[in-house]
Amino acid sequence: MRLLRVPSLPGLRPGRLSGPRAGVRPRRATGPETRIGAVLLAAILALPALPARAHQPLPAFADVKAAARPSVAVLLARDGTPLAERRLDPQVRRLEWVGLPALSPVLKEALLAAEDKRFFEHSGVDWQAFAGSLWHNLWNSRKRGASTLSMQLAGLLDPELALGRDGQPRRSLGQKWDQAFAAQALEARWTKDQILEAYLNLAPFRGDLQGVHAAARAFFGKTPGELNRPESLILAVLLRGPNARPEVVGHRACMLAERLGTPAACASAQRLAQNTLDRQQLQPRWDLAPHAAAQLLHQPGERIVSTLDADAQKLVLAALRRSGVSEAAAVVLDNASGDVIAYVGALEPAAADALPVPRTSASLLAPLIYGLALERRVLTAATLLEDALSNHAPTLPDEKLWVSARRALADGLPEPAAAVQRLVAEALPERLRVMELDPARGPAPDLSLLQLAGFYRSLANGGLWQEARLTPGERAAPRRLLRSEANFIVGDMLVLDDAEGVPQPFVQRMASGDGRDMEVAGFAERYTLVLWAAGGRWTASSAGAAWQEILRGLYRGTVPARTVAAPVGVVSSVVVFDPPVEPARREWFIRGTETDKVGMPRPAAHILHPAAGSLVDGMALADDPAFRIRFEASPALPGLSWRLDGERIGRGAHLAWTPVAGLHTLELLAADDRVLDTVTFAVRAPLP
Repeated sequence: MRLLRVPSLPGLRPGRLSGPRAGVRPRRATGPETRIGAVLLAAILALPALPARAHQPLPAFADVKAAARPSVAVLLARDGTPLAERRLDPQVRRLEWVGLPALSPVLKEALLAAEDKRFFEHSGVDWQAFAGSLWHNLWNSRKRGASTLSMQLAGLLDPELALGRDGQPRRSLGQKWDQAFAAQALEARWTKDQILEAYLNLAPFRGDLQGVHAAARAFFGKTPGELNRPESLILAVLLRGPNARPEVVGHRACMLAERLGTPAACASAQRLAQNTLDRQQLQPRWDLAPHAAAQLLHQPGERIVSTLDADAQKLVLAALRRSGVSEAAAVVLDNASGDVIAYVGALEPAAADALPVPRTSASLLAPLIYGLALERRVLTAATLLEDALSNHAPTLPDEKLWVSARRALADGLPEPAAAVQRLVAEALPERLRVMELDPARGPAPDLSLLQLAGFYRSLANGGLWQEARLTPGERAAPRRLLRSEANFIVGDMLVLDDAEGVPQPFVQRMASGDGRDMEVAGFAERYTLVLWAAGGRWTASSAGAAWQEILRGLYRGTVPARTVAAPVGVVSSVVVFDPPVEPARREWFIRGTETDKVGMPRPAAHILHPAAGSLVDGMALADDPAFRIRFEASPALPGLSWRLDGERIGRGAHLAWTPVAGLHTLELLAADDRVLDTVTFAVRAPLP
């Protein structure tokens, strides 16, 4: 059991223990008060050593500072600029620890005048003030304490020493004694500056506010170093009564101003008390990237460095707000690293994050489908594809319209894209898995805007796919989505010419979902950018303009021309179309697929009847031995023949067949015996 003896009080005169009010000159006690005061002081000085309760080991200053975790987490840009703050501890509002040199000098002056004017003179307990409070409390019903800052800090560090232990409204004498013992132990190990700094960072101010940093921000929107005198007066008097009424706080601030010799600050302090104490600023200090913060911040006190660029984030957010839409989102990737440099999940912090939401993006995946067909050599950029849904309607019933694969992809024509997808249907699931998409969800699964941005970045990155990242660090190596030859040709097919016929320095694609929203995706040499907006306010023109405005802002002016060298294995040649559905031009080819002339594709015949999977009724054969089933093919190409269940049964586009009960496989053959079409059907007929 440790013992604590009250130190001697040199120079202390009993006649001065009347306990003066703040700012009032102490009066000299006379008569019985003097005698009683002398006796009381003599009793205190003669008090034998009192046992103190066992204490936990005194924490080091560094440990206390480290344990004072903020109730918020902060998201930082790549250069350390704060982007967003998120409160994650609902029990307390506490900000980062503030060092003593960063505090306003007038705040420290007001604090010491209000709470402990002899702070730098005593060794933990101000025995002169302590004796004065005992005298005051003996003669007055309104009690007064005499806790020094060191004693108050001891109570903050040890709940057993805090005010109101065991349900009592004030500290007991024994608790006060333990607190004095702890204060002296604290002073023996900590410096005065450390005690003052810790006290200001741990003291409760009002409601759930803890520490001068949170209080200065909540009441005045300032850092502790920016506080002026009236604001400092308010915070200093709040320490004695954190939840006092504003008028009481204002009155106490005026009394403190008088004591400091600055009465001119009284009126301003009173106005502040009335206007700020119950109108706290609760908004985050930073809200430039709240949705990215929600993705990354999960623990109080975290300070996570992201890949975001503060200037790019501001640029994208401002451009979306100027566009006039009410709901919008955007993501920007750095093509070289795959880092997310701008993440705007919504225009308002409280709105839901739109970037991770899967959306129908089938048309925006068309470059992958064409690239896969090029890679498998079932298509070239000059291959003619049928476009029955073209804006140019045929003039004759049998006339068909044809476009090159280059034009079909550049113009986003749906029917040619569907035809190309059928060519690569069995190979597409493997490529979707490369992008970590589920092929089971369909041939064109929904993509989030982040996934869509990752896909377009792969087109700008030689066909290599890598998951976009929001934080720096190690990640998986890139994976091959398209071979470099096919990826180069697809990228070239996507580049459009401007009004003067000059190729654009970027690739841009748009998709509209039933008129209610619009997506714009594309890339330039350094950046990939994907936008989304809902509400029908964007037209294709305005959406494209917003996309280009952001891209120019990222480049701080003119977007430089793309300079992509053709990889080994890609050749170019002049190609002519016959008939001339498109002008002759120089075209890129994967080596071995090049040609100098593209003709109309040979029509492919198919079986019209019987339909695949159908049940053919041949029961009429029972009454009419001449009854036949008709096989029919279209178009009626020369040299067609039929094969049923592996045996050739006739030639021509039309054929009559005596039905036989059972399940059959019918094949349509070309003149060179290539199988053009196959159907399986069943026949119900009399048994032989």
